[in-house]
Amino acid sequence: MRMRQWMKIGLAAAIVAQAAGMQPASAQAQAVKIQPEQAEVQAAKLQPKTVQSAPHTAYAPPEKHAEAAAVRERERLEQQTDEFMKTAMDKYHVPGVTLAVVKDGAVLLEKGYGYADVEAKVPVDPHKTRFSIASVSKVFTATAAMQLAEQGKLDLDADVNRYLPDSLQVANPYKTPLTMKRLLTNTGGFANAEQREGAWSDTVPEQRVPLEQTLQKLLPPLVRAPGDAVQYSNEGFTLAGYIVERASGLSYDEYIRQHIFAPLHMDNSLTYLTPERLNRQLAQGYSYDKGFVKMKQGEVLTYPAGSIWSTADDMGKFLLAHLQGGGQGKSAILQQDTAKQMHSLQYSAHPLMPGYAYGFFQNYKNPAILVHPGDTEAFSSLVSIMPSRGIGFFIGCNSQYEGDDGTLRDAFEKQFYSFFGVSMDQPLTTSTGEAPEPAASIQSYAGTYAMVISEGLGPGVSKLRYRMMTPGVTVSDQGEVTLKSAGEELNGPYTPVGKRIFYNKRVNKYLVLKEGESGSKYLVLDTTVPYQAFVKLDSWEAGAGGLAWKIALAGALPGLIAGVIAICRRKKPGAARMRLRHRLPAYLIAPLILGAAAAILLGVFSESRAVQGHWLLAANILAAGVAAGIACSVGFTVKYGRSKKLHLLDAAVILGLGLAGASAIFYMYLMKLLLFV
Repeated sequence: MRMRQWMKIGLAAAIVAQAAGMQPASAQAQAVKIQPEQAEVQAAKLQPKTVQSAPHTAYAPPEKHAEAAAVRERERLEQQTDEFMKTAMDKYHVPGVTLAVVKDGAVLLEKGYGYADVEAKVPVDPHKTRFSIASVSKVFTATAAMQLAEQGKLDLDADVNRYLPDSLQVANPYKTPLTMKRLLTNTGGFANAEQREGAWSDTVPEQRVPLEQTLQKLLPPLVRAPGDAVQYSNEGFTLAGYIVERASGLSYDEYIRQHIFAPLHMDNSLTYLTPERLNRQLAQGYSYDKGFVKMKQGEVLTYPAGSIWSTADDMGKFLLAHLQGGGQGKSAILQQDTAKQMHSLQYSAHPLMPGYAYGFFQNYKNPAILVHPGDTEAFSSLVSIMPSRGIGFFIGCNSQYEGDDGTLRDAFEKQFYSFFGVSMDQPLTTSTGEAPEPAASIQSYAGTYAMVISEGLGPGVSKLRYRMMTPGVTVSDQGEVTLKSAGEELNGPYTPVGKRIFYNKRVNKYLVLKEGESGSKYLVLDTTVPYQAFVKLDSWEAGAGGLAWKIALAGALPGLIAGVIAICRRKKPGAARMRLRHRLPAYLIAPLILGAAAAILLGVFSESRAVQGHWLLAANILAAGVAAGIACSVGFTVKYGRSKKLHLLDAAVILGLGLAGASAIFYMYLMKLLLFV
């Protein structure tokens, strides 16, 4: 511990001891129950006036009292955080954590926990150990765009095609223009391109792939009018980063280094990795499978959306700049008005619903808190600030807990704000003061919905996962909306409290119905902002996610039952039956179908891309086996049917198994899980 800190603690102890010595015994006992921040005020009230006016009373300037209170606050926060980390890191299998807490223009706590490298026993150093901040990089991209906007080099409300070359003009069939405002609030209207090839490199490339090249390959089409709904888009932020390049005349990397890292003295931050930088005090990323497993380091090619590596010390400087209205003096990175604009609500489905600022989005548990998380397969991070209170923190972890993004960081956020007396469960307004719409005018919203993130999603198990999340909406004659199959925390009846906004008292949640520019119907739930929007499916889409699996199941079950009967039944004397080698292909279809189903489900409920890829491959191999089995069965059925040697039950078995296999393949085709379609 540094000498200055010891002096501060010694001074604080002297002040407290002297105040305690002047108090009566009853006053000292009472002081134990009050908060440390109130100690000086309470002590003054409890002391007799004669003592306060005594000539020999030591005088402590107000700033000394404040300094002593800050020291005690820091000590309490550190003790509480240490206890939390000791339990949480074991519980959630996190090997290393880096943390920076800021308050009132200063760093309150900066600390590393656990290991940056488990095998080498390298401890996390908050000043030197770099963690991947993943999608928190988007806040840097938004900050860069706001800098250029205040300089007049970017118009946030202008069509982005103004800044793009002919080779990257965005085709927009809608009346609403695509603007930087839409890109920075994830309301651009792009299809999801999560599974597209070229967004991620399994190895660190020798040279940076130009953004223009990446966007020409990856930029998805618009599937809804800009501003219709929030849909998280890495490609949208990549386009924003490319526009920063075009407007500034600098590469994205160089711009961030010159205009954000340099003025804030973020000397240990990197905008991207190179093979040479892999040895520069980077935290090793891990997954967990009965022990920590090293993850191979790759690189994000859509880098304005998630490639920055930083330390807790550097991230604390970045948060302080935002909490101080863009920073102070030569270290300022934004003007105060610009910073205020960046932190203000820029998009929401309804004024009572949480929404997006620029880069940040509102915490749905308390909209006064602005956040942005970041996740890769091996890292999770979070920035969280409350400008009205001047507090915030950055936390980084070098593992994911069983694929559940950010469990530890979310638990810490709850404890952090509880420490400062900030509620994370705000009571909601039960009336907007406006008359609800007649029930007849919202009947068209009844139906089946899917998350907007599933639209345009390429082949893969993610498509199936999001299509399984299909809540149903019914509308009563009284205008009450009932939500089903959305999860226990969201299901139930919602009473109208205003125009197309509804409230569920049991879960303390809002629900908003919204119509898009082209007539699409949207359901917006009071939950995590980037994932709160659902779009109504047409009858065919709803059938593909609902009726199709029932048809597939109806076809598969008789086949499986028939297969079991055929295998187990004993041969009757004199009955002509196919030889086992001829029946075998048909009988093998049953376990193949079961295997394919298991592979799909395991992939669906896994968040790991590596696991998804392996199970998707397994599902396709099994599907190929099912198809081959069907082909063989049909061939033998035709052959033995013509010779009239096929037993009736054998024919039923083959027919049932063929139906089962065809149903399974049909369902996989509808869900776009087959790589060969």
